[in-house]
Amino acid sequence: MYPVIRYPLESRAVISRQTGDTSPLHRPRSPVWRIGRPPVPREHGAWIILYAPLLLGFASAPRLSPLPFLILLLTVTGLFLSRPLVGALLRRRGRPESAFWLGVYLLVSAIGAIWLLTVCRLPAMIWLGLPMGLLFLVHAWLQVMPSRRRLDRSLGGEIVAVAALTLTAPAGVVAGGGALDTDAWRLWALCALYFSSGIFYVKMLLAALAVRGTIERQERQRIGREQRIYHALLPVLAGVLCIGSPVWRFALIELAIVPVMVRAYIGEARLTNRTPSFKRVGMLESLYALWFTVCVLLANRLSL
Repeated sequence: MYPVIRYPLESRAVISRQTGDTSPLHRPRSPVWRIGRPPVPREHGAWIILYAPLLLGFASAPRLSPLPFLILLLTVTGLFLSRPLVGALLRRRGRPESAFWLGVYLLVSAIGAIWLLTVCRLPAMIWLGLPMGLLFLVHAWLQVMPSRRRLDRSLGGEIVAVAALTLTAPAGVVAGGGALDTDAWRLWALCALYFSSGIFYVKMLLAALAVRGTIERQERQRIGREQRIYHALLPVLAGVLCIGSPVWRFALIELAIVPVMVRAYIGEARLTNRTPSFKRVGMLESLYALWFTVCVLLANRLSL
């Protein structure tokens, strides 16, 4: 009796390549394609930027119809979920199942859009879908542009994303039976201005982390210059959007942006290069967004 020699799996694979043995024991396994779980973006702030204007626009409309709102909710959610998958596939970093889920999300969005246009008879959605699609394409193009850093995560790229996401505000107005008029576009502009505030603030916090040593006053002013200028213009631009409105509405709109104004200037005054608790930052931004939504909603409902 000869001793039985047991080769490890790696050795048997080498022997099979050398001898040409194609038995099931030595045949290489083909990769198994699995659908897996649906990919969901972990950008919690982006979800708020998507849904807060949508709820604000719908609640500000004269007729609160639940069915068009639910269909619109599914449509914009499908588009939002497909956005990172498009970027990953364009950068050739998508998983095998990414194309499948992209097709599912786009199919849901397409069915919802057709339903809104035909069954709900809301042709104004076309004039919102076109700029939203264009901005998403611009954002996807920024993801594949050759650069040393991701252009879609730059200040300009983030603002483009906010401009696209906040188009849900006038879409919510239309879904609620309102018209796509000047007031609807003013609501979009106000939401875009407000949510861009958080981008400037977080960019300032990230820039401070790159500073070595103690941040002196001159360095602090340099890092916070962009966000300081933006928040100085924010109440002025918000006031311009209220031209022709009653004084009480102007006061409510200005009151809506007070928390982010205070946050911006106190944050710059206390700026350090220590890593902040971004979880706490996100929670505070959610509370600020809730305050903004309530104040603007109150102003809009009292104007009806």
